[in-house]
Formats: sequence, C-alpha cells, structure tokens
Amino acid sequence: MLQQELLSRTSLETQKLDLLTEVSELKLKLVGMEKEQREQEEKQRKAESVLNVISELQEQMCRLQMDIHRQIQERLLLSRDHPEEVAASSCVAEPQPCSQNCAPWEGSPELLQELKHLKIKVEELENERNQYEWKLKATKAEVAQLQEQVALKDAEI
Repeated sequence: MLQQELLSRTSLETQKLDLLTEVSELKLKLVGMEKEQREQEEKQRKAESVLNVISELQEQMCRLQMDIHRQIQERLLLSRDHPEEVAASSCVAEPQPCSQNCAPWEGSPELLQELKHLKIKVEELENERNQYEWKLKATKAEVAQLQEQVALKDAEI
C-alpha cells in the first residue's frame, strides 16, 4: 500500500514537473512572440514614416512641376510678345543652386519620370506595410493562443 502511494506520488510529481516545464517553455515562447510583435510594430512605424516622407516629396514634385510649367508658359508668352527681352533675360538669369544638393531639374519629362518612380515606391512600401500588418495580426493571434495555453497549464498545476 505504501509502495503504491509512493509510486502514485512519484507519478504526480513527474506530471507536475512536466507541466511546469511545458508552462516555462510556453512562457518563453510567449516572450519571444511579444518581442517579435514589438519589432514588427517598429518596422510598421518606420514604413509609415517613409510613406509620409514620400508623400511630402510627391507634393513637392507636383509643385515643382507646376512651377516649371508656369515658367515655361510665361517664357513662351514673353517670347511671342518681346523676343529681344527673353534673349537678354535668359543670358542674365542663372538657376539658383539647390540648397539640398539635389540634381537640378531641367524639364517636365524628368519630373514626370521621378514622380512615376516615387509612386511605384509608395505602392511597394504600402504592399510591404500590408504584409507587416498581416504578420502582426497572425502574431497577435498566436500570442493569444499561447496565453490561453499558459492559463490552462497554470490552472492544471
């Protein structure tokens, strides 16, 4: 009888140790998943800030394109009315250097090409952000499942 109690007690202790080990493993996995989730959120914040910068650049590109178009139109009108003034002013007026060390824009085709390039980049970043959001949702679901498992194992213990 005493031997059966000892075996039963030993078996229960073994089960308890197994459950504690499993709970510890689940807690470690949960911590790892939470860390991964924080990293994903940080990447998403960075992607959003890049998208904001790109959006601002697109707005600047549009303004530059409109300014260049307006200046071209003004010069065309001037050249029709006073061709000698346009020739004199084009010799005197030199473009101001860009304060941000960017390449000077020489005309609309380059602006349009750059704008198209930026739009493609924005689409790529939005796709990447969507992927991060999907991964984040999946990670959150897995974290919730692991938390439930930990709670069940704690209740069993």
